[in-house]
Amino acid sequence: MPAPDTAHTHTKTSTPRLPVLSRRLFMGGLAGSALAVSSAHGQEVLADSPLPNTPPGTAEGRIIIAGTAETLCGRWASLMTPLMAQALHHNDSFQLQPTTGWDGVTGANLFETRQQSATSPLALIAPGSAMLAAMVGDSRVHYDYQRWLAILSVCQPTVTIGRVALHRSLGTMLGNHRTRVAVSSPTGLELPMLLAFELLGLRPQPITGQATPEAAMAALTAGTVDAIQLPLDPQFPERAAALAQQGFGPLFLNTTHTGTQTDMTGLPPDFMSILQQERPKAALTPLAQAWLAATAAANTKAVLLLPLLSQPATVARWRNAAEICAAMPQVRQAASADRQTLLTGADCMALYSQLMPDTTVIMALRRWLASNLPQWRDMALRGKT
Repeated sequence: MPAPDTAHTHTKTSTPRLPVLSRRLFMGGLAGSALAVSSAHGQEVLADSPLPNTPPGTAEGRIIIAGTAETLCGRWASLMTPLMAQALHHNDSFQLQPTTGWDGVTGANLFETRQQSATSPLALIAPGSAMLAAMVGDSRVHYDYQRWLAILSVCQPTVTIGRVALHRSLGTMLGNHRTRVAVSSPTGLELPMLLAFELLGLRPQPITGQATPEAAMAALTAGTVDAIQLPLDPQFPERAAALAQQGFGPLFLNTTHTGTQTDMTGLPPDFMSILQQERPKAALTPLAQAWLAATAAANTKAVLLLPLLSQPATVARWRNAAEICAAMPQVRQAASADRQTLLTGADCMALYSQLMPDTTVIMALRRWLASNLPQWRDMALRGKT
């Protein structure tokens, strides 16, 4: 897979850069959206209000992609931006500026930096991994994603599969057994799975280097790990059936249920339902709220964002245009083909608000990582699993 944004693959948690965590920023975005949803007549007015003419290639018409053109963000940008320009009555299509890296940090940093310049970009299309990197205190992060307004999101849940007893037995509590979990890195997109096993009291041990579904499945069948995470994409039924033949079954669904349109037939219960049944007190802890935020980030495959200080009328026009584009047949077909869900309006804002937990939740997540990362590294070096 492509290399991360920098040569550093481990995050630093000793001196985290904690962003300003305030829901007032999100509520400010709600006010800007009111114009777009007030009435059917109001939507027609907004749709018929063109943006100022912008020569092609200028900064005012530039959208930064937090990733390369081949990433999921890049592919959605190529599909959506011409349609958005048309819905906004923009005279020219937007200029797309791809960036390096696979987790979106480089592009998000660029978007934040350029906001201070006279030629600031218009919008950003980023994956949820960029928000997850900020949550865990990645030292590469130099942006505050809470200062952005979500316009449209593309999301997809994941399923945890393995051969693990989720009910904690006396032997599990007294023993020294750990649940080996396949991850790309301890702070990667599989972080919700690590938090889930921690909340269930099953002592997760990340086994790194499993960055693709194929690698994770190979590790599971080889007995190297006890649980893996698979995206709920078109290949999931085939992969799940192959694993079921070897005795591995779905354990729980990683989803926040915000605006979900995925067919849940044949899928396991969502993790939070299992946690409330097995350990109801743990479901009330800050770490459980951290699972919710991390899951929302991991499920967000792409999100279109505007700067916080965008004019309310501009935000309203963009949100109205996003709803128009999301209803287009070619867009709906593209989402359905990849088994993804498009969120606009209130659903999109609700999902993005889940990425902004209270400071106590972020601190609980970072303390948990700080206490576990050293021993995980030591155990990996000693070859213990």
